[in-house]
Amino acid sequence: MRYTHNIHLIRKRKHTLKISLIFSLFLLVLILFVGFTTLDAKLFFLGFLESLWRVCISYVVALVISLLLMLIVSSTSVVESIFVPILDVLQSFPSFAFYPLFVLWFGKTATVTILILIMEMIWPLLFTVLTAQKQIRLDLSEAAKSYGATGFKFLRFVELPLLFPALVTGSLISWGEAWEAIIAAEIVVSVPGVGTYLAQAGQSNQTHILIIGILLLLLILFLINKYLWLSLLNLSTKYQQE
Repeated sequence: MRYTHNIHLIRKRKHTLKISLIFSLFLLVLILFVGFTTLDAKLFFLGFLESLWRVCISYVVALVISLLLMLIVSSTSVVESIFVPILDVLQSFPSFAFYPLFVLWFGKTATVTILILIMEMIWPLLFTVLTAQKQIRLDLSEAAKSYGATGFKFLRFVELPLLFPALVTGSLISWGEAWEAIIAAEIVVSVPGVGTYLAQAGQSNQTHILIIGILLLLLILFLINKYLWLSLLNLSTKYQQE
């Protein structure tokens, strides 16, 4: 299984901050050195925003589906024994294999890219929360239920907070995989986005613009990961079980 093992991240804040600043400055200087003025900034950032909203929508849908599947799979041991092997096989199936079917149903539209992204993002989310749910301490569950936390209350006030670290970790992985997939998806489907912009630069032999675009995209995603996901990752330590 690709996502059924715990992921342990070492957090050295001061050291990481220095590396982050150095890396950001290096990329920024490199972009300026290569020649930022040759990049059509308007087209690039409009394309990036197009891609960003597709990733965000896909993430929300994948998160909801993952939590629903978690509740279904963990309902009984019989259901778990049936569904976990099936889901494990499905996660190994390449998402782009469904591309011809999606195009047949929806045509070459943004919907196809979103569906491909959902199928990429759902697996790290699902298997990290399933693994984390297995590790919820039995005494905590029994204590919560003895105080009346059953059903939705148990999910809202006990299970979700304890699963928060796993959700953040799974989100971080799925976010990275989504950006890997969306570049290819936008190129194949031919819809507006940062992937299409980079592909057009490559097809027109504008190597310098392609390099600048890749570096700028790398810098933006690095900053998002640093100030959004890693911040949430640090916050999630408050909900870890002792």
